[in-house]
Amino acid sequence: MQGIYYIFYFALIFILSNCGYTTKVSTMYKQDRIFIIPAKNQIDITSENRRYSNYRVFPVFLEKKLTNAIISRFNTDGYFKVVDNKESALRLETNILDYKNEALRYTDSDEVEEQRLRLTVQIKLIDPEGKVLQEKNIVGDTSFFLIGPQKKSTNAAEEELIEDVARRISEAVAEEW
Repeated sequence: MQGIYYIFYFALIFILSNCGYTTKVSTMYKQDRIFIIPAKNQIDITSENRRYSNYRVFPVFLEKKLTNAIISRFNTDGYFKVVDNKESALRLETNILDYKNEALRYTDSDEVEEQRLRLTVQIKLIDPEGKVLQEKNIVGDTSFFLIGPQKKSTNAAEEELIEDVARRISEAVAEEW
């Protein structure tokens, strides 16, 4: 009988000493609604550092895909309600600054075996009065194999990249540490 009391006592201590961590995020903003401005492509393909490099291809409709992914991510996370009217709501501006496709690994015959896609964006969170609450650069990336058993298409990797950037944007807005 005394053993049951010890078990109950230790269970009670364990329950009461919980750290209080929760998966629900409490935001530091007064507004719970957000208006997402369509992403803008700010990549300068005529800049000096690109002039002598190989021409790089960008995904078609990158801005539209990113905007849709951001909206979808905010709807899924539920931190903010995405609205169509920017009055009395936070506004999120997204500018695409850079898109890179880098070779990571080569085969013995100098073929690219693994690549990394990297997308750099700048976000700006603005309150309804026009004050900038947050401004930062976010980099998302994904790597994938072009040959072998783990082979993935470039289009599938681009979708993963866009989803990664949207997730990072949502976290940056909602979870300010």
